[in-house]
Amino acid sequence: AASIPRQPFKENWAYVQAMLRLIRAYYRGEYRMVSQDALLSIIAAISYLVDPFDLIPDEIPFLGFVDDATVIALAVGKTKQPLDDFMTWETAGA
Repeated sequence: AASIPRQPFKENWAYVQAMLRLIRAYYRGEYRMVSQDALLSIIAAISYLVDPFDLIPDEIPFLGFVDDATVIALAVGKTKQPLDDFMTWETAGA
């Protein structure tokens, strides 16, 4: 995620990072308290974000990440509670 520019995602940047950590924790078997629907939405959003073939190419200044930011915002809207639950689990030192 270090190569993803933060500015277009500033409102949801903490959630982008949480999505990546949740996917990793799920893969490792450390965290399973997420619905399959939420997990698939998160994986789909992150996949779209890292896929170089976007609706609007990322190389277009200012507009290149609009579609990515929209997909992330929609995914956060749909999975905010599971992501908040995951971040609470992390904070609790699980």
